[in-house]
Amino acid sequence: MPTLIENGTVIAWDGDCHRVMEPGVVVFEGNEIVFVGETYDGDVDITIDATGRLVIPGFVNSHLHLTDTPFTKGYQEDVGSPSGPSGYQNYVALYKMLPSVRKASDPEAQYAAALCALAELARTGSTTIVELGYDFEIGGDGDIAITERIAEIIGETGLRCYSGPRFRTRFYGADSKGGVFYEDYPNGARQRFEDCVEFCRSWNGRYDDRLRTMLAPGQIDTCDAQLLKDTRRYADELKIPIQIHAGQSPFEFSRVKQTEHKTNVEYMMETGLLGPDFIIGHGQFMSDGGDVATMAKHEIAALRDSKTTVCHLPWVKARRGGVINSIQKYHDLGIRQSLGTDNYPLDMFNEMLTAAVVCKIVEKSAVAALSQDVFLMATVGGADALGRPDLGRLAPGCKADIVFVRIDTPKAAPVYDPFKFMVLAATGDDVDRVIVDGKTIVDDGKVLTIDVPKAVQQVNEASRRVWGRLDF
Repeated sequence: MPTLIENGTVIAWDGDCHRVMEPGVVVFEGNEIVFVGETYDGDVDITIDATGRLVIPGFVNSHLHLTDTPFTKGYQEDVGSPSGPSGYQNYVALYKMLPSVRKASDPEAQYAAALCALAELARTGSTTIVELGYDFEIGGDGDIAITERIAEIIGETGLRCYSGPRFRTRFYGADSKGGVFYEDYPNGARQRFEDCVEFCRSWNGRYDDRLRTMLAPGQIDTCDAQLLKDTRRYADELKIPIQIHAGQSPFEFSRVKQTEHKTNVEYMMETGLLGPDFIIGHGQFMSDGGDVATMAKHEIAALRDSKTTVCHLPWVKARRGGVINSIQKYHDLGIRQSLGTDNYPLDMFNEMLTAAVVCKIVEKSAVAALSQDVFLMATVGGADALGRPDLGRLAPGCKADIVFVRIDTPKAAPVYDPFKFMVLAATGDDVDRVIVDGKTIVDDGKVLTIDVPKAVQQVNEASRRVWGRLDF
């Protein structure tokens, strides 16, 4: 049953880059795109009029957290200490607020949070998401059944997801002196690791292959070398990707140097993590000063030649006073990059805007982080990081993951350059229709697969329960 999308401005993939096709048409049958071009003369069963719309590939949001994001809103921001170690931009949020919020959570609150977050993701055009779950620090004591229930919730929404339950050797937090403590889990939490591996093995490919899995060691400073080596071994065996949090803070970087006598990149090299199936989430502090240009030549070569992807999360850093220095530098060095939203807002348009503008400020250049390059990170960059040439593109053979963006509004008109509009002016509110795997899950800006008012009510109720338990 072929479906024709006509009369829109199509962002088509030509094999090397996205290009504007105006007017253009897209034809898909089942869950696969079968034709992209200027006109189509074949038979179709359904026609969708895309007048006044950009027709774009769905975003690949390659790093986010569903289960605590609604409960951290407002608690992590506009807080900090004016001096001392806790003056670092990430100290209060990462080492004090997050552990407290996650400890105060419970399974039902996590389910409510996930559903509400998924409604926002669908509404704003993320068709593929990478959900990174949590370890013992979040309510439930590491019970893999929580991850399984969240995977079911995701599957029921119609979104495409890579689920990565987290595991690690030790946890951290803020100590009484304004520093950071690390404490090992009993037995190195090996049971949690084994449960995560089994989840990845048994859940990969469910929901008509919309749900896939990945291995997700928590943070580079919380994982010992053997755990990371075992992660690589199982990833190779299961043929699934890996993502780790690294480059989040100067504390993390100095901790790895102190305990492993290596830089972050050298530690990844030693444990065999680097590769085309490996994603570094954050990638801000990959050198002492956080400047990509000061990484050693062998580190740059290792990231580039292994085709490792750095997934940037610029908004969460920028609103805490930090910047990635920089996306343009990574680009010029030939290191693969993608984008994710991390927590809130779960809107890839906001993330693209922040990525572009922050980079221009850092580089003091209007031609840094060009809009077309940033859009590439949000689509093809994430798809390639997952080993999915069938995602993030509008081309024959790709999955029918398609988003309509309104350009018949005063904000948009006239659209001289669709890439500049999407990156520098649009928001998730401009999304009109979202198709995932050939099925429409958002129409006229309304999510069809989630009772959104009920989801909002449930997460509001859960938030009062979680916030009532907070102990900073």
